[in-house]
Amino acid sequence: MQSVTVRRTEQFIENRKRIERAFRMSTPQVHCLCALLLGLDDRDADLDAIRRGKKILKRNTGVFSAFRGLGMAPAAIKLGERSDGERRLNFAKDNQRKLKAAGFAPTDYLCPTAFLMAKCHDRAETVAKAAREHYLEMRHAHRILTGGEDVMFAVLFAMYDADKDVLFPRADTAMELLSRRFGRTNAAQMASFAIALADQPADTLALRTERLYDAVREAGEKNREMLDLPLLAFLASLDVPEKETGELIAEISAYLKEEKGFSAMRIGRSQRLFYATSLAAIDALHAAPLDPAEAAKKRDLLQTIMMSGILLFVVAAMAAAAV
Repeated sequence: MQSVTVRRTEQFIENRKRIERAFRMSTPQVHCLCALLLGLDDRDADLDAIRRGKKILKRNTGVFSAFRGLGMAPAAIKLGERSDGERRLNFAKDNQRKLKAAGFAPTDYLCPTAFLMAKCHDRAETVAKAAREHYLEMRHAHRILTGGEDVMFAVLFAMYDADKDVLFPRADTAMELLSRRFGRTNAAQMASFAIALADQPADTLALRTERLYDAVREAGEKNREMLDLPLLAFLASLDVPEKETGELIAEISAYLKEEKGFSAMRIGRSQRLFYATSLAAIDALHAAPLDPAEAAKKRDLLQTIMMSGILLFVVAAMAAAAV
């Protein structure tokens, strides 16, 4: 691995350790999600700032508030690193109310989505209504697959004023091609959303995603659960070299495997591969020659993929444990 990738991977490992100390009751997956979100902006976990964020949440939300659920740790990190943390939280709470008013159910995904909307709080009501239209289009196309996690993609599309008449035919094309190999799964649907928001032809990106999947397998990582498929679609949109990227993902995964907290017993092989692919995607995003507006859009897309993907398998694991 190049030195920048080693540094980013070690930063992720150290950030996960620090976040675990601050949120001992959260799951290992949430600790890893927070570490990835910090890595996306190349930030080290600041325990004082995280504790400050926790205090802001506890002071301004009730004991049973949704803001103290699965999204509490990522929210505390975002709030603590800002000088206007309380104002940002008020934006998120107002955004959540607008999302509910637009017709979205109060799920574990709504609070992270409300924070995602903070940058466009001045037009939150318009974004919420447009997001609901996008969500209904998703549900019309794939009623069984579309769930609470997809609200994040719906809001992302609305934030960037995506044209439904362009967006969903692209998503349908990608889904049709991806499903031949990967089935009609949540992972394939998320990958189709990532492809839909890109500029390149949808069929080209779908085929490139499949080749990246094969490149990872050829490098020695058997990604059976396909959790990483949306991240591979994101990498495909950055036009990364396929063989080299597959080898890099396998290297990062092997590196993580040797570290405490990333064993198969702790998080599982497929989840470790998801984190390795996320780190490769962050690397590729920072290296890509993008103008500031496109870089911001890609950053929000990658953040959405990581958050929706990780929260989805946390919620699924909780549901399975309750049976």
